[in-house]
Amino acid sequence: METPAVSLLVAVYNTETYIERCLESLLHQSLGNIEIILVNDGSTDKSPDMIEVYEKRDERIRVIHQSNQGLGAVRNRGIEAARGEFIAFIDADDWIEPDYCLRMYEKAKADEADLVICEYTAEFADTGKTAVSTIASAYQGRPKQTYVKDLFEGKVSGFSWNKLYSRAMIEKHQLRFPLRDELEHVEDQYFSLRAHFFARTVSYVEEPLYHYRIHLTSIVQSYQKKLFDSGLVLYRLNEAFLRENGNLQEYQQELDFFIVQHGTVCLLNEWKRNNGGLLAEKWSNISRICADPVFRLSLSKTGTAPFDAKRSCLLLLAKLRLVPFVSLASAVYQRAIEYKMKIRG
Repeated sequence: METPAVSLLVAVYNTETYIERCLESLLHQSLGNIEIILVNDGSTDKSPDMIEVYEKRDERIRVIHQSNQGLGAVRNRGIEAARGEFIAFIDADDWIEPDYCLRMYEKAKADEADLVICEYTAEFADTGKTAVSTIASAYQGRPKQTYVKDLFEGKVSGFSWNKLYSRAMIEKHQLRFPLRDELEHVEDQYFSLRAHFFARTVSYVEEPLYHYRIHLTSIVQSYQKKLFDSGLVLYRLNEAFLRENGNLQEYQQELDFFIVQHGTVCLLNEWKRNNGGLLAEKWSNISRICADPVFRLSLSKTGTAPFDAKRSCLLLLAKLRLVPFVSLASAVYQRAIEYKMKIRG
């Protein structure tokens, strides 16, 4: 049996509304030597039936069903099942251009790259507007350390999609996603850091070959429970990883920046519209963030100057542990973000 050039791994969970467009884009790739692995994570809608129809339609498709275990477990299952020379992760509500696999694969072979990143188009589902990323123009020809540092600082997102990974690199370094009970909300950042660290060569494709569907309502307003705890776990895991590989000193400043920035995100998170917690619970969570020793130590090292005016003000209040004022400021800030996103779309 011929080894597939690319294994496309799709995590499926209650995506009956979007899965058809995603799969059609995979089936119509100009590179025919691919395999498509669909891992159903205990969906309760029509998704399982829909993907089984596609499996019967094309022999390149394999369907795996499992009980609901979370995104990390789904992607790990896909990695273990993959046979391709390269691996790409596709979200079930996104889609790719017909030349996605071909362009990414050719770039990987030409540059002998372990990791290839393409531009993507953000598709705002609520408004129909679009925006194109500028990753390739920003990082093409620059050391990969620049990307890693910007990943820590949130200047570039650690998405696992819009990338092609060498399966040999993944297996050599046993790269896997953390499981749901180990780390939530930030699985992609965990994996992306390690993939960049171990990749011998990182290359870029300037065309937007990936379409990322953004649901503004869910992103802006969805409350993520235990988000701060996940950030702390990721901080400690990354700190240990960098120390083990002799690079902690090189990235310590960016690591501190990450947890401070993450702290501001978590303060805003408490005031998202669908957080039904009591006011006392929100205040308690905000107080815990302000008092956390890792957050406070990193803030003492970064200061507030590297952040914009709004976050600097929020961080100053957090540093002084003025919880009522932190609560008020973060609530107003979050409402402003929601309004701005609604207007921009």
